[in-house]
Amino acid sequence: MTRMRAVDAAVAILVKEGIDTAFGVPGAAINPLYSAMRADGGIRHFLARHVEGAAHMAEGYSRAAAGNIGLCIGTSGPGGTDMITGLYSAWGDSVPLLCITGQAPVAKLHKEDFQAVDIAAIAAPVTKLAVTVMEGAQIPGTLQRAFHTMRSGRPGPVLVDLPVDVQLTEIDFDIDTYEPLPVHRPAMTAAQAGRVLDLLAAAQRPVIVAGGGVVSADAAGELVGLAELLDVPVVPTLMGWGAIPDDHRLMAGMPTGTATRRCSRPTSCSASATGGRTGTPAASTPTGPAERSCTSTSSPPRSARSSPPTTAWSPTPRRRFASWSRSPGSGPRSTGAPGSRSACNARRPCTGVPTSTTSRSSRSGSTRR
Repeated sequence: MTRMRAVDAAVAILVKEGIDTAFGVPGAAINPLYSAMRADGGIRHFLARHVEGAAHMAEGYSRAAAGNIGLCIGTSGPGGTDMITGLYSAWGDSVPLLCITGQAPVAKLHKEDFQAVDIAAIAAPVTKLAVTVMEGAQIPGTLQRAFHTMRSGRPGPVLVDLPVDVQLTEIDFDIDTYEPLPVHRPAMTAAQAGRVLDLLAAAQRPVIVAGGGVVSADAAGELVGLAELLDVPVVPTLMGWGAIPDDHRLMAGMPTGTATRRCSRPTSCSASATGGRTGTPAASTPTGPAERSCTSTSSPPRSARSSPPTTAWSPTPRRRFASWSRSPGSGPRSTGAPGSRSACNARRPCTGVPTSTTSRSSRSGSTRR
């Protein structure tokens, strides 16, 4: 094994995990990590004017394309506390985000030393994992667990706090033997797919509510294909906006309360919510609660706000759409009997006329719903 500083091992791990862009503000307690990044040369860095801004820049980088992981770097004390709003925004919208902070030496922790704030305890409520590394040899395993936790199930932010003396510790490490942990992504069963299709087929006026998980999973194409296969209108939430083109004939408009509905079907007998949370205004059905509903998310709801669905399961969007498309009898009905899909569509067709007055500027803000 090669003898190196713990921060040099950390940078090598970041590069192997796919990190190529970082946003941050240097400071005394995190400068060893910056020196390792400069020596490695595999990560480009954007200097922010404020650490809170760096957190939002890293969050935006994660949102920009599927697979992106934004990295935010800050020093001890206010460098960490300034990240909290960005962490909360990523937590609320299930965005993967890695924050690394510097910290006072281990011997100075919990002694009211200069900028020796317990950032792990502060960030814990708005992260999937927040940890202060107490020994240099623990850095590789901690980063490996952080990436695994960030990507598994419902994505979200993590924070790793590195005391300055831990960063400078000499450790034995071989990057060639390091491998990322497998990411856990739930898969849909055939029975679950069949149940959803049964609900959609039995409904007179079904609707699919598409959340942000469809966008983050890069499954927009599969969503549109499924909607066209079943001939079911799609209502995107604010986070799911863009999952289906605005001018698509099955785009029913966003349920924001300020948009005129594009789809002329006035009620929803069955709402299938995929890749999003229910119980918030943007996740409700176009004209009120559905008689029957089913929801699919990467993990159970985080709070009691979410409305309990009739049916629930936890696959990722891309796998779930593929399961639905492969299921027997998943095509739209061809009969014109009362209550059938074709009869309903004949009575109340989707006009496809864009009448939404919602401005894209409404998507701005640190936390979106």
